[in-house]
Amino acid sequence: MQKGAGLEEEVVVNPITGSQDVIRKNIIKYIDSARFDILQMINDGPVTPSKIADQGLVSRKTASEYLSEFQECAFVNLNQDQQHVLTYAGKFALELVRDCLERITRDQLAFLSRSPRPLQFLQSLRAGLTEPCEFANASSNSPGRATIWRTFQTFEKCGWCESQPRGYRLTAKGEKALSAYQRLLEQSKQIIAKSPFLQRLSTEFTDFPAHALTDAELVFSEPASPGLVVEAALKLCDPRTRHFRILTSVFQPTLFKAYYQITRLGLTVEPIVDRTVCKQIVQNDSLHYLLDNSKRDNYTLRCLEESLTLGIGLYDDRKVAIGAYNEVGDGNHVAMILSSNDELIEWGRRKYERYREQSADPRTY
Repeated sequence: MQKGAGLEEEVVVNPITGSQDVIRKNIIKYIDSARFDILQMINDGPVTPSKIADQGLVSRKTASEYLSEFQECAFVNLNQDQQHVLTYAGKFALELVRDCLERITRDQLAFLSRSPRPLQFLQSLRAGLTEPCEFANASSNSPGRATIWRTFQTFEKCGWCESQPRGYRLTAKGEKALSAYQRLLEQSKQIIAKSPFLQRLSTEFTDFPAHALTDAELVFSEPASPGLVVEAALKLCDPRTRHFRILTSVFQPTLFKAYYQITRLGLTVEPIVDRTVCKQIVQNDSLHYLLDNSKRDNYTLRCLEESLTLGIGLYDDRKVAIGAYNEVGDGNHVAMILSSNDELIEWGRRKYERYREQSADPRTY
């Protein structure tokens, strides 16, 4: 949280850029410009700067600037045809704003986001009857009386508050508007905080419970620290774990060997590898023991016919690790979230079981 003018604002560190982002300012930047309209356009299909300019939204130069900005904040990626497509982060952000706009108008959302004051005033109204003059001398940075009265007049026009003999009170419509805006702030914070993961998660997973990421831990690799994700995955298999299920599409011999060795401690290990990883194991003579399911009763490897960009680790039913990769079969720049959230664990379990049903004995390869 960042204090300013007697207020506290939602601030989050962007793990990609390292900047401290004020969520409210991010929202107004998109809502009060053509950025939001362009994101909706990209949601309908891949775009180029020229295609955006042809729609009359902005000039080609401005479209290029916006698209570069979208890439920096993980909202878009380039496809093989060098066209811009929405990432999971971009789709989730668009979905959140659309949900909010079902309860308030775009102009109302912009009004709430241009300044931190409207949110502060609405929160005070939620706490009980409020006199606008109470805010005039609250601190040295308090807004002027004219600004305060204009804000409350706007509230009344929107139907968010109504005048009472001893002040103003929040209406049911105002409560809905405040709740919708606060949810947008909180979930937008998670989009930024988990952007390396949401940037890589395939958009085909429309049922992913992104709203459950609040308490999830993010680990992601980068050129300066390529082994962070592997290190985190190894640490997760603690002595309490009795049943470990893993789906992976990254060839990582260190992890494979470690998981196979811990079966000696009585841990049941059930790995699934995708087509790319299975081929690499087959081609590596020193790893052929991983393909033999007959040596240990508590070890069963299965192989998929398809290649993935997803990884799942289920540690009993206590924890889940979900990894997303930027290219099929390529472990460069992996992002992983670790969580004990029941919704995320259940999502990981369902996906793992689905792929398990589709997999085959490695001897068929």
